[in-house]
Amino acid sequence: MSLLLPLLLIAGIGCTTAAANLDLEAKTFVNQSSDRYYRFYNEIVAETYSANNEDDFDALFSKLNNVKRIAEELVSISRQAGGFDLDRIRDPETKHALQELRSVGDLFVLGDDYFSSVQVNLAALQTLATDKDIEPYLGGVNMPDQDDSPLAYYPDIQKIVQSSRDADELKYYWEAWREKNQLWASVNFYTIVQSYQRAAKILEVPVHRLWYRSDSQEMLQQMEQAMAELRPAYQELHAFVRRELHQKYGGDVVDPNGPIPDHLFQQVLEQAWAGGSILEQYYPRAQLPEFDQFVNHLSAKAMVNESESFYTSLGFEPLSVDFHRNQLKEPNEDRPNDDCRPSIFDLTPHVYLMYCEKVSFRKLMQYHSHMARVYYALQKKHLPSYYFKAYNLEFAVGEAVVLSASAPSHLTGRLSAKGVLSDQALMNRLFRMAIHTILSIPQYYVHTKVMHDLLNDTVDMDTVNRHYWRLLEQHAGIEPPSDRAEGAIDFPYKFYVNIDQSFQTQKFISEILGYQFYRQFCKKSLSRGPLHNCDFYGSFAVGNDLKSMMSLGSKKPWKEVVGKILPNNTGLSSLDLLEYYQPVLDWLKKYNKDANSKIGWTNTKKKIV
Repeated sequence: MSLLLPLLLIAGIGCTTAAANLDLEAKTFVNQSSDRYYRFYNEIVAETYSANNEDDFDALFSKLNNVKRIAEELVSISRQAGGFDLDRIRDPETKHALQELRSVGDLFVLGDDYFSSVQVNLAALQTLATDKDIEPYLGGVNMPDQDDSPLAYYPDIQKIVQSSRDADELKYYWEAWREKNQLWASVNFYTIVQSYQRAAKILEVPVHRLWYRSDSQEMLQQMEQAMAELRPAYQELHAFVRRELHQKYGGDVVDPNGPIPDHLFQQVLEQAWAGGSILEQYYPRAQLPEFDQFVNHLSAKAMVNESESFYTSLGFEPLSVDFHRNQLKEPNEDRPNDDCRPSIFDLTPHVYLMYCEKVSFRKLMQYHSHMARVYYALQKKHLPSYYFKAYNLEFAVGEAVVLSASAPSHLTGRLSAKGVLSDQALMNRLFRMAIHTILSIPQYYVHTKVMHDLLNDTVDMDTVNRHYWRLLEQHAGIEPPSDRAEGAIDFPYKFYVNIDQSFQTQKFISEILGYQFYRQFCKKSLSRGPLHNCDFYGSFAVGNDLKSMMSLGSKKPWKEVVGKILPNNTGLSSLDLLEYYQPVLDWLKKYNKDANSKIGWTNTKKKIV
């Protein structure tokens, strides 16, 4: 009995020593891998940038081989990280780094299949928008000069949806694009789903962690919480939209108590800022100021500089001369002016921004949003490369900045706008923003949920269309314009956009969290007045909080990182968004009560067969 205590002490010391040795081995591996990963990461960046303007096939092939070599090295890091038993690692920072390193191999773990198949599949999905393969409605009778040339979804059909009042025309394009592309889309899309499942199995990480780069179950629960908070307001807006569409198109097209047909729902979204929309009799478009007039004195480059000045007003350093000279790409003169989209290429710490020649208020706001990614990259560049992902919080920051930069108080103070602050104009603007924002969020959620369920095999490609429409009806009150086949695939094009970057999930989080950030920034800057007219431009206190969050990247858990902005963070919440749109919600409740409109919707009569 007297020997038992010393033996236990010796055993305990041995276990402690072994654990300490394992922690030291893991930490050494993490440090070495960080240096290796950063070196490979920068090589990939260099190859990608130089390949953008490289037309010689042999040179591109050589670069591809270099990328393959680097990919093999990243896979090696992932495999080695997977060799550590995380349950035996005591240091939380080392454990978190190992979790991140397990995924750096990403889809590269598939070897040649990634380059010969997955990349091809991703590229194929992007062509769904640009292939001119849809015959125009009624042989082109509504086209300029009755042109019967085939159309692409972007920009041709999208422009029609933005202007057409013809329900039959909209229904035709909705069905024609899906019928033309459903086989091509389903084959390429499902191959990508299976690729992620295979890669996760090889890397021995949960497939959702590989896809979302975070704890997907916790994130999905937070999204569900935000949806529950949003639902009453959404149903009020849905009831108003449905009543207006029913009065316009009749009961044969829109059930006054049921879900809204998707082709008309998309029309409402696309035409929210147009004249003749469903708001016209209540808030005419002509009573809104012409926002483009506020920027018509600026050049395209001056608009980029204006967006940069917002961040420098918060205490960020001006962008370097090297950035303006080498990382800011001028417009492509061969690209049609109206079709140019500002774009950003982000591989931290290298960020390229391409701006457009066209000068418009919308472009100015896009630059404000993109600039969040530029400054985020600069703040996190000191971190190990595997912490660069930053939970995609740069999109929520961009959303908050756009809300401030587009506020009437900012426009009058910064752009010398006149007449923006009349109560009628303010409500007009706010209502159109509400339609575009509140009506979109449930769709982002449904697209995220569908992807989540496909990845964990809750549904498969034979049943996913029924699942998709059930979710859309349940969460958004949307139905197909006609009966659909269960074996079809009716996802809209936006479902496929940047699908490997979880773009629909990014949109949901950036919309909800963006308003949470915005509310906190307004509080921090001591802004007074209604939330929808707050401008935090010039607040160093806001800038300091942003720097604290940005500099963490994904080094800490999501809630801890977001906590730098939201100290009482309980996750995603729609409450700040609802406060922003409270005047619209008050108007809707009164309107629906006076009109005796049904709040919610009955079951769809459309069938999935």
